[in-house]
Amino acid sequence: MNTSIRAVALLATVFVALAGAGVSSAGATEKARHVIIIGVDGLSPDGVRRAATPTLDEMMANGSWSLHARAVLPTTSGANWASILGGAGPEQHGVTSNDWQVGEFNFPTSVTGSGGFFPSIFQILTDQHPEWEVGSVYHWAGFGNLYDHRFVDYDVHGESEEETTALAAAYIKARRPALLFVHLDQVDHAGHEYGHGTPQYYAAVTRADAQIAAIRQATVEAGIADQTVILVTSDHGGVGKGHGGETLAELEIPWIAYGHGINRGVELDLPINTFDTPATAAWLLGLDIPYAWLGRPVRPALAGEPMPPQTYRTSSFYDSPVIEPVGEGNAPSGGLFVDRTAQMTLRNPNAVGEVRFTLDNSIPTGASPLYAGPVEITRSTIVRAGLFVDGAAASVPTTAFFRILDESAGARGVNYSVYLLAENPVRLPDFSRLEPIATGRTHELSIDGLTLPREDAVAVVFEGDLTLTTAGSYSFSLASDDGSKLYINGRTVVDNDGDHGVITAAGSIDLEPGKHALRVEYFNGGGGSWLGAWFEGPGVPRQFIDPNLLTPR
Repeated sequence: MNTSIRAVALLATVFVALAGAGVSSAGATEKARHVIIIGVDGLSPDGVRRAATPTLDEMMANGSWSLHARAVLPTTSGANWASILGGAGPEQHGVTSNDWQVGEFNFPTSVTGSGGFFPSIFQILTDQHPEWEVGSVYHWAGFGNLYDHRFVDYDVHGESEEETTALAAAYIKARRPALLFVHLDQVDHAGHEYGHGTPQYYAAVTRADAQIAAIRQATVEAGIADQTVILVTSDHGGVGKGHGGETLAELEIPWIAYGHGINRGVELDLPINTFDTPATAAWLLGLDIPYAWLGRPVRPALAGEPMPPQTYRTSSFYDSPVIEPVGEGNAPSGGLFVDRTAQMTLRNPNAVGEVRFTLDNSIPTGASPLYAGPVEITRSTIVRAGLFVDGAAASVPTTAFFRILDESAGARGVNYSVYLLAENPVRLPDFSRLEPIATGRTHELSIDGLTLPREDAVAVVFEGDLTLTTAGSYSFSLASDDGSKLYINGRTVVDNDGDHGVITAAGSIDLEPGKHALRVEYFNGGGGSWLGAWFEGPGVPRQFIDPNLLTPR
């Protein structure tokens, strides 16, 4: 802690008090004496629902919560923890990746806090109450890059989740801080190593639940439990072994408020964003929220606070229907079926409502077919399904892509070549300088189903012909983790290169009927991995590139 900043702020506060002015320009009142924010990296709503979480279950039963709060884009840790600290999105605080360092950025912060940082919850608390105790205990080292440490009295990087928890608990009992931020990282590690939705991932969530219990128990032993609000949230969810993309599974996060004055057992049907967390903490502590912050306090979490009028319903308050077969990892539901039909089933994960569906890519309405049992899919089909409650659409529609491939007319698919790359690649290599270590044929432009020699530092090139029957403008898109490119007749149409989570890039080209040379390049540097290829054109809605139109060269 740099005592000069706190000393100057304290002198300024005393001077204002002596001058007869109040500390709070807005006359804000304190609603809690202590606020503890516990951030669990990579904790998804699915993890809360499916893992053994007795502590979180009890906190939800006796608190206010949502499993449909949202992170910011990109769904990276750096961008989202900066938002949880700074009450605004990346376009304001400037943190767009995990590599961000103060003084090294693509654009400056929208307003200047201290030391080149956007003003954090730590700074606004110290500016307004320099005499209050503030702590930050974190496991992920990158968390420490996101704020000015001079505004924190107790600032510690734990070497493990267990040490981080023990340090936080000891600090609570010794110092009884007004504000403490605790960052736990093991759930994100499990997501990257084993995959979200795996037994190992759920086991990590259960361990985090026990650590939250230890932190909560520390407030009891410190004698401050009846004056404390605990906020539990996350920075992002995940798909497969990664995150950073734009799916709802990556974007949605849990948000739980528990403790002094909090409404008991209330599921918050409200749009809640990750940058609302520091605004809520500031409001609870009676701080003035800076105009530069975009976040707003989640007021209905507190007993006695009215629910705001809602003209528009939260879109994902109800879970979307599940279309089976369910895709694994980033792959959507549906799947590839070679020389056979598929059987589709729909499942409603909610206790209310009915499911309606379409087989023509249209959004389901109240007049769409009501699901009553399994449906046989005999041709390539885009299925959409939605939940309806009291006759009105009540969920985000679910989409599935069924590809029915008929090889009776001859071989279909593309050739592929596998390459090993140097350690930690960040871009596609010059393949002309490399020799493949394996080759083969696959039905689709995807790494799903391929047996690769290793998960990291590997690349795949797909080549074949795409046959079209109608002239016109065709759009192609690649979703990949990490980088990818798509070429038609030697021309670059889609450039999605770089080291990133699953993001999508697109491009268009005018094509005549006939065969067109198709090439897709892909690499994975490390962590999560996936590749999906879509197209659309005259009379063709956006869908996976039809394997019936692909032939190997």
